[in-house]
Amino acid sequence: MNHESANRSIRLWTEEDRPRERALAHGIRGMATSECLALILRSGTRTHSAVDLARSMLDSYGGSLDRLAAADVIALQGLGGVGLAKAAAVAAAFELGRRAAGDARAGDAKVVRGSSDVFHLLHPSMAALDHEQFWVVYLNRANKVVHYECVGKGGWTATAADVRVVYQRALALKTPALVVAHNHPSGRLEPSEEDRRLTQRLVEGARILELTCLDHLIIGQNQYVSFADRGWMPGT
Repeated sequence: MNHESANRSIRLWTEEDRPRERALAHGIRGMATSECLALILRSGTRTHSAVDLARSMLDSYGGSLDRLAAADVIALQGLGGVGLAKAAAVAAAFELGRRAAGDARAGDAKVVRGSSDVFHLLHPSMAALDHEQFWVVYLNRANKVVHYECVGKGGWTATAADVRVVYQRALALKTPALVVAHNHPSGRLEPSEEDRRLTQRLVEGARILELTCLDHLIIGQNQYVSFADRGWMPGT
């Protein structure tokens, strides 16, 4: 890119420097991260181009795309020059990326054969979060993924997970089995006593409803621990 054009309106840039024209000429994969983000933003402000704004957004998160991707719409709106429309567009783009990554890693059939399949399915959505989330993967009798979703959010050290909500959804979907997971933003994978008590309640609730809670995963940045793999699931 011609650096003399960096702080001018994109309309005044040469065609070869404009993000859209560069995407057409060189392909998206040949573009810088800030240029890709600028395409999502579509426009800048009165004093800064879309590329300048994209760079500023990345700088606000220490240059980390993972950290930016984990930000929600409200957090993105708090950045200078980013209104609701831009914040929502950026958050939606990252969410589509997470879903695509989850689909690719889980495979077309999305069959859960072990804890690693669940980890690869959920990791894109949970790895960079700065707060805890509780997810449930609902499975049919062939252990094929029917649906997965976040059912609870918390703070840095705890998450709110309602066992009733977990099983109401299972009954509505008519799925006989499920796997639950939550993340530890601290990076520590050792389960807390509350994690163990929650797992006990989930297993007991499943038994009453003649369903099966197969596993509970704790997910970190690039690793996880499985209650089932460690023999920690109640009744095993």
